[in-house]
Amino acid sequence: MKQLIDPNDIHTAAATWSGFIYQGKVALYHVLKLLNTDANALDYSLQLDSLEDFAIVDADINPITLHQVKAMKSNLYSAYKDAFDKLEQRLITFPCNGAYFHVSTQNEKTDAQIKAIHPTINIYNYGGSSFCQLKDINSLCEEQIALYLNNNQLAHYNNVENISALRNGLESLICSQIIEIHANNHTCNGLTISEGAYYFIIPLENFKDKLVSDPTTILNKDYFLFLTKNIINHYYLEFCHDIEEEGEVTEAEKTKLANYLIQINGLDDKSLVKFIQSILPHREVKLNSILDFKNNNIDSEEFRDAFLQALHQLVESKGKIGNNLTWIGNDRLTYTATAINSSNARIKSVCRKIYDNINEVDIEVPYESDKLITSSIEVESIEKVLNHQTQVEDVDEENINNVNNVTKWSNVSLTTLENAKKQIK
Repeated sequence: MKQLIDPNDIHTAAATWSGFIYQGKVALYHVLKLLNTDANALDYSLQLDSLEDFAIVDADINPITLHQVKAMKSNLYSAYKDAFDKLEQRLITFPCNGAYFHVSTQNEKTDAQIKAIHPTINIYNYGGSSFCQLKDINSLCEEQIALYLNNNQLAHYNNVENISALRNGLESLICSQIIEIHANNHTCNGLTISEGAYYFIIPLENFKDKLVSDPTTILNKDYFLFLTKNIINHYYLEFCHDIEEEGEVTEAEKTKLANYLIQINGLDDKSLVKFIQSILPHREVKLNSILDFKNNNIDSEEFRDAFLQALHQLVESKGKIGNNLTWIGNDRLTYTATAINSSNARIKSVCRKIYDNINEVDIEVPYESDKLITSSIEVESIEKVLNHQTQVEDVDEENINNVNNVTKWSNVSLTTLENAKKQIK
């Protein structure tokens, strides 16, 4: 393969990219449309966040089409003008068959009016609509998957469960690619982020192979763990939209949150379960089946209103997610962010469930922390709330370890984010 472009001359946002959330879904939708309509589609590859937010390229990484994606709630043309200008310039720098602009909100200007101002740019069309909201992109992808199955003698797989499984399997190709870019960057003699984003392309043949596979083989523990990462990324995107609407968010704050998200997406299966249990020390966590996924997983309010809010408002931890994400306060105590989003009325229940998890699951967080950060609960110690009910009598060799564990965590405190902020500078 001959190199036509120096990847280090291309600015990439891959270091802070959350494209597998919206950009990645949009890219998947376009890939599926190509597989359904373009006879040459299997000669192409998908490139993520290099030449543009995503691009369709040939074997030599020559761009075939460029795609810019904006997941903003504004409908004002002025909010997008700089991005339109940038895409026009990209088309001059990297000539190809077309440049497409994807939006999640209907613009105040019509497609024709935008075309008159930017004649080389096309507003992408989603089955008759010039915009696609985040809530609609999954169903649009699934329509394309169903069409592919019907057109390729695979209609027997065309049911709701299988199509959902296939969509998530296809999305995992994109998610895995971003993780691979970062993993390679951190290896000895690894590529720069710009080089990785440029060279690590995904042949559309890979998407075809996933589409023609038996979707029932996808429904395993790995699948539900991937779904868990998927919903975490969805919650993250919703949170980012919310804080942007509430006021200005600095680039440093965006980068900080994106760095945490990159760490979460880089967790292996075992570490992912450990991470979720660590931020939900008051709840049972199971991810082995669809029932577990629905009933024993993290929910939006917990992750957004408690955990992400803490990560957003606190300075960036020197620790790592999945290892030891803690802060040292001015009081020299160790603080850990959790997703505990319960009210004061449930204090005793929360403390009891933490106690049960310590003994039944042996989670590590309480042993590593003096204070667990919550959204609204302030407790001096779990032991005092339970009125010493956790103490074990008639100790024998079989339960001596549990007694030692209780001793280690019984004095752990729960504190509100507001109080934690006063100690963590």
